[in-house]
Amino acid sequence: MDGFDIDEPSIELARANAATAGVVDRVRFHNADGDGLAAHGPFDAAFACECIHDMARPVDVLAAMRQAVPYGPVVIMDEAVGERLVAPGDDVERLMCGYGIFCCLPDGLSHRPSAGTGTVMRPDTLRDYAQAAGFADLDILAVEDFGMFRFYSLTR
Repeated sequence: MDGFDIDEPSIELARANAATAGVVDRVRFHNADGDGLAAHGPFDAAFACECIHDMARPVDVLAAMRQAVPYGPVVIMDEAVGERLVAPGDDVERLMCGYGIFCCLPDGLSHRPSAGTGTVMRPDTLRDYAQAAGFADLDILAVEDFGMFRFYSLTR
């Protein structure tokens, strides 16, 4: 298993946790931007957990995932905000808007060029990114009892 992140302290912590768990012979962690995945692949599957909305260039990263995983599943986990904006929004929607304004959106905008997505990434936004990256579409997976998250499978 390979994990990728651009934050060196997160990589160091992941490596330390892998050592503590006794799995360093089965996992590797790379300090690398997501669009560099193909250099480490090919892979059987790819999972992006609660991170696509933070990325300045999500289409580039999704295209790299598509290239690095030529035949297997590409699964995205992200916040389960409403599929459409309905004001004033439920508690989850308002919470995610707050995270978006104060954390995720500024993080994504700190790099240029930037898609400027933020925490509230609706299914149609991810669909647009996936199609621009060369995927045909996406399916929303029926994963229940997983809190405030939604799972997508990108289709070829």
